[in-house]
Amino acid sequence: MKFRVLPTALLTAALLLTGCSAGGETTAATNAKAPTLEKGTLKIGSQQSYIPGEFRADGSGPLQGFGVELVEEVARRLGLTPQWVQSDYSAIITGLQSGQFDLGSGGMSPNPERLQQVDMIGYFQSGATYLVRKADAAKYATGESMCGQKLGMLEGSTTLEKAVAALNEKCSSPIQIEYYTSTPLGLQGLLSERIAAYAPDVAQAQYIVKENPDQFATTNYHLVDYLINFTLVKDKNSELRNQIYATLEAMMRDGTYTKILDKWNLKTGGLTKPAYNGDLDAKP
Repeated sequence: MKFRVLPTALLTAALLLTGCSAGGETTAATNAKAPTLEKGTLKIGSQQSYIPGEFRADGSGPLQGFGVELVEEVARRLGLTPQWVQSDYSAIITGLQSGQFDLGSGGMSPNPERLQQVDMIGYFQSGATYLVRKADAAKYATGESMCGQKLGMLEGSTTLEKAVAALNEKCSSPIQIEYYTSTPLGLQGLLSERIAAYAPDVAQAQYIVKENPDQFATTNYHLVDYLINFTLVKDKNSELRNQIYATLEAMMRDGTYTKILDKWNLKTGGLTKPAYNGDLDAKP
């Protein structure tokens, strides 16, 4: 079976990406305003399969998505050229800590363990839901309906793991977790009936269903609600962190942020100001 998000034949090629630019679509100003690992360049670690935030159509096209457009506009305003570096979701924090990139992106949510290692700038209110095969559209409408079944999720999804652990306290037969290194692989697991459902970001689930209405369905049930964030190494580059926060805040005020969300048909989840370390009322 095939689906439009990332055909099977291109999965291997997509996973072999080691890091590249989004195609030079953003021209940076000549005077970089923020300190980065490489002068004049903002290196962004991203799984590049976070649909519709940061992904490649058919697995090989230019990097696109609402997260890409937000980051590239921030970079432009800071006088930096964006350079996207492919990273597994579970390796984004370690990649930041080892100096592979300046900024982590791709749908990461805050939790106490992560906040000990990184500072987070929240840019979208989202959560996780159940994505199921179209034939099972009405089958998993509650959290407990997944009891005794296999649920797929990305490696490193500690927030989702805790939510599943809480659900399992109500289950006579526990929910079993199957881990994937990318969402396209999770969708393959779902279509092959290896798992009963996959737990993507809400915005991601809506986009996948919109693009593949004959194959997938989602539910109104939220496994957990959370902010999605850009991440930076904690207390290491406060100047860059503060400038990214302030620039994103300015984009929210001047309407640029809303225009980007509208382009991607994201009608809910937009913020009026960035969050800091999971707190909508906090600033760096």
